[in-house]
Amino acid sequence: MKFYKGVVQYNGTSFFGWQKQPDQITIQGELEKVVSRLNGNKEIQVIGSGRTDTAVHSIGQVFKITMPNDFEESKLLKGMNGLLPEDIVVSSLERCDENFQPVFDAKSKTYKYYFSTSDVKSPHLRSLVTFLDYDVDLALMNEACQQFVGEKDFVNFHTVGTPVKTTVREIFSCEVEEVVSGEHSIYPDKTYVLIVTGSGFLKQMVRLIMSAIWAVGRERVGIEKLSMAFDTKLEQKVAATAPPQGLYLYEVKY
Repeated sequence: MKFYKGVVQYNGTSFFGWQKQPDQITIQGELEKVVSRLNGNKEIQVIGSGRTDTAVHSIGQVFKITMPNDFEESKLLKGMNGLLPEDIVVSSLERCDENFQPVFDAKSKTYKYYFSTSDVKSPHLRSLVTFLDYDVDLALMNEACQQFVGEKDFVNFHTVGTPVKTTVREIFSCEVEEVVSGEHSIYPDKTYVLIVTGSGFLKQMVRLIMSAIWAVGRERVGIEKLSMAFDTKLEQKVAATAPPQGLYLYEVKY
């Protein structure tokens, strides 16, 4: 068998997430379909560095291909991009060791979440940015961000789905920045991005972190109450899960 490591970018709007599902169009499913076709319809396997939900996007999703035929990296890359839907693009591809594990070998993952409080809700960005109907305070949001940094139990910041041995994860950095808008920017004024890097993430963890930060930023939840969410399991989440539209798996480091 031959083994390749790749990075894929995708606009997740039209897909039911990363993971292959019966009768649903997914990123993993589309990648396996085109690689199988390039291998004469033989069985192949594509494993990703992690799952992304329906309508979530990627700039740096890493994947591993296991397949029978031997291809030059450049020819395989060209062949895949020639067959994939236009909202999925493999940006890089290289040979890798058989033992490479996209999930377990990852040292860190970075997610970005774009959101805006602009009165102008751009139709061009509806599927790429979440638009809020309220203002948020940048300083308060960054104060909230610091509550997530460190090794903590994120039991109140995930949804039940994929079985996990522990809900403890380590966040290395977390901050909200204002996106600079201007004459040549597609982003309207009052657009922000959450940038969070950690050892790994639970199901919908980033979206629940984002919604909690919004709640603090609009003064619906105080810092003390947010800090309590790491001490005990709550009966309900700090805030409702943020929409998927603004979320991007940005980078995976090994």
